[in-house]
Amino acid sequence: MKKSKDTFILVVPAYNEELYIEDTILSWIKLLKQLPCSEILVINDGSTDKTVKILDYLSKNNPTIKVVHKKNEGHGKTILRGYKEAILSKHEWIFQTDGDGHYSASNFYSLWEKRQSSDFLLGHRLKRHDPFYRIILSVLASLWVYVLFGVYIKDANIPFRLIRRKYLGNLLKRIPNNVFAPNIFLSILARIDGHNLFYIPVSHKLRRKAHASTFKILKGAYKSFYELLLFKISFKGSR
Repeated sequence: MKKSKDTFILVVPAYNEELYIEDTILSWIKLLKQLPCSEILVINDGSTDKTVKILDYLSKNNPTIKVVHKKNEGHGKTILRGYKEAILSKHEWIFQTDGDGHYSASNFYSLWEKRQSSDFLLGHRLKRHDPFYRIILSVLASLWVYVLFGVYIKDANIPFRLIRRKYLGNLLKRIPNNVFAPNIFLSILARIDGHNLFYIPVSHKLRRKAHASTFKILKGAYKSFYELLLFKISFKGSR
């Protein structure tokens, strides 16, 4: 049996992903066979489609999959719930990605091979298959982070990241509990702490489901920018 330091737990938030969640999870199951004793933790954010039934079936037939069902609270709170559950595990490493199949599990090894070089590793979307306005918002977010915190992060919110469990536990104590985009906050703190995030290029697949409305996305972006401003005002150092 591999020691816990050689394993990871995958955190996957999911909401109404009935068309893609099974293929996504099965692709990671194949990868887990190369790293025995690793696990998958799926946090279902109150899905109203067949996602619940699919996840229950998968977890029933595979002991490496744990599913937590909760009421709908939004993506940010769902990610935080997953992280908090994951830091209670025995695994040395925590990996986070989304359940919509935008990222290939095979890209995981590019981060995993560098795990001894940093406590916090980020992918970045080599060729981003997103609507133009999403790309612009991502660029603006990087600029906003630089203006506020003096650090440049290539893809601060990417859901393709590998973090040492103990370090993640420390980071979670330093960010608000209800932020819209917690991954951005975690990336900022890791960079300020002096970690080399590496920004490892990963493939990004075309979004295959209906996009959220432009208004909803812009509203979320505004909220994130405002929360970062408040965080900067209250920021008292990185340690």
